[in-house]
Amino acid sequence: MTAPEFPAAPPRQSQGRIPPRLHDAYTAYVVQHYRRFLLAINFIAMAAYDSYVLADALLIPDMAKESLLLRNGLSLIGLLNIFLVFRFSRSVLVMDMLMPVHDIISTVAWFELLKRSASPDVPFFLYASVVFILLGNLGVRYSFKGIAVVSAIISAIILYNVWLIHDGATKPLLIFTLVYLPIALFSLFISWTNIKGVRQAFLADLEERRQRTELAALNLRLQELATTDGLTGVGNRRALDLQLNESWHGMRAHGRPFALLMADIDYFKPYNDHYGHQAGDRCLCQVAENLAGTLRGGQANVYRYGGEEFAIVLEATSAEDLRCIAERLREQVASLGIEHLHRPDSLRQLTISLGAAMANEGGLHEPRELLARCDRHLYIAKQKGRNRVQLSGMPGV
Repeated sequence: MTAPEFPAAPPRQSQGRIPPRLHDAYTAYVVQHYRRFLLAINFIAMAAYDSYVLADALLIPDMAKESLLLRNGLSLIGLLNIFLVFRFSRSVLVMDMLMPVHDIISTVAWFELLKRSASPDVPFFLYASVVFILLGNLGVRYSFKGIAVVSAIISAIILYNVWLIHDGATKPLLIFTLVYLPIALFSLFISWTNIKGVRQAFLADLEERRQRTELAALNLRLQELATTDGLTGVGNRRALDLQLNESWHGMRAHGRPFALLMADIDYFKPYNDHYGHQAGDRCLCQVAENLAGTLRGGQANVYRYGGEEFAIVLEATSAEDLRCIAERLREQVASLGIEHLHRPDSLRQLTISLGAAMANEGGLHEPRELLARCDRHLYIAKQKGRNRVQLSGMPGV
């Protein structure tokens, strides 16, 4: 079984950078984890913008009515944009930049109010414009390049309008800039840190999922190794015990009948002694492959029980079906034509003997009793001359 593959995270020195091959995955991650934040920050920014109507009424009272109308109008347009973007757009960049773009428009609109006002408090009120750069920089989570451009635009708008309001005087502009610039740069740094944190969280999540997948694949492989015979590739004794218990439970709980076959290679020790252990190993592999190939996949499983002995757990509805299957297995192994000139009988090729039983036969109360019965039937088959099948109800039992 092959586990799904996850691309490895970039080396530590490049952590925070998203390789092009991961852009789609990163975009999906941001949408999944930060879409609600981006939606919420748009509403928060809008509420903050609307709340300044009170400050306008106090500091530029001659523009109070215009401020109320302007803010309400821009808020309605903003709500429509928020609905359209978060309802229909699949672009995380558009979601991320929606509030900063609204911020640009709001900055321009607010300075138009200040320039039209005759209030003496306008020069002091100018310092409230830092809220625009703060909202813009602190409300993004995806594109630092995008917010850097927006920050530059907002800063240019603010500084230009401050210069205009002070009739081109350099000293007020310089004082304002000395106050404004550290706030703008600090908030931009926080923005960069936030975006980098999102990227690192994505890469960490990617690495964690990759490690979990590798661990699951490793555990699966270890489980396979723990239940697979290293020589023949069929199940081992542990796998047989697990399958017997599972099949036994299925029979008791749902009435699904099954059977057990025990097969032993006839006169394997003389074969091993005369042809060598390597030939003996090849013989075991051939027999295991033949047994597995003869049976229909999904309806039977072959296990190496020990030495030259194999066990087969299979679906069977009657003793007659079981006998036919066992005979077919015996014939198929004989048809391999593996030479065995050192057996004491008249046969000159490799054969197997089989003992079998239905799990629902009388007198069986647990899987080990089924194993013992099949083992006894196998012993009888060998005593009767080998190369034969022995089931319950047949002579000799």
